[in-house]
Amino acid sequence: MGQDEPRGVRFSLPTPGPSIELTGLRDIIRRGGRREFISTQRLEFEMFYLIDAGSTVHEVDFVSYELGPGDALWVRPGQVHRWGDISTLSGWVALFPSHAIPPDVQEALVELGYAGSTSRVTAWKASTLDRTGVTAAWRALHAGDSPGDHRAVRSLLREVALSAVLLRLATSASDRTQTPSGTTDDREGIYAAFVAEVEAHYRDFHLVSDYARRLGWSAKTLGRATAAHGMTPKQIIDDRLVLEARRLLVHTTQPVAQVGGHLGFDDPSNFSSFFQLRTGLRPGSVRADA
Repeated sequence: MGQDEPRGVRFSLPTPGPSIELTGLRDIIRRGGRREFISTQRLEFEMFYLIDAGSTVHEVDFVSYELGPGDALWVRPGQVHRWGDISTLSGWVALFPSHAIPPDVQEALVELGYAGSTSRVTAWKASTLDRTGVTAAWRALHAGDSPGDHRAVRSLLREVALSAVLLRLATSASDRTQTPSGTTDDREGIYAAFVAEVEAHYRDFHLVSDYARRLGWSAKTLGRATAAHGMTPKQIIDDRLVLEARRLLVHTTQPVAQVGGHLGFDDPSNFSSFFQLRTGLRPGSVRADA
């Protein structure tokens, strides 16, 4: 991996076994070393943890989340994140590649607002997790493997238990961010499909008309669906581009022009103008402050 390429933390299991690794927060801190938890990270795998004791402020995609006992956080592949104080933390963590989530579960997560490296909610408070059954599902996931379980059985049991955790999480977030009044199920489905399409193709297509054509709906239909969430289709496209630009600026050494090219801008000045118009900042200043 070259110096100018994105630097991520790669997923690996210490020994052959199920692709879902269940371990303790103290264990991953020991394995990674404290220096690893000081720098900004961009994971290439999924990480979900729930705190038993201690507190911290964990930053994900430039938003800070205050976490304490019973609270949880889910970091998706591609998100930029930075740990806070880890000295008092203890609890359990699940590390897993995205393909460990069954396709039908992934599809349901997308419909609930979890598309790729974007999520409707990233952190959850203990009261929400208890109320929606996430804490109980999490304990079931970490209940431990039976000594006589075949490897394939262990993997399947973990997959099912983890799916229950993630679906309950996403449903609890959906309950908390209720569908705006007057929004039909069709509009919510259109909105979810549009956000997922933007997540998959934001580097390739920057115009609302491109997505309308790909999805088979008119630009007005997309506009009605996104308006229920207080956004326009163009804002959603632009926000995704800005988010990825900020990720690359703080976590790689790519020149600004290369960052713009990676995001589909033919001219570096067009990218700089776009970024400054939407953030009020020049790309170089974001890189300098990282």
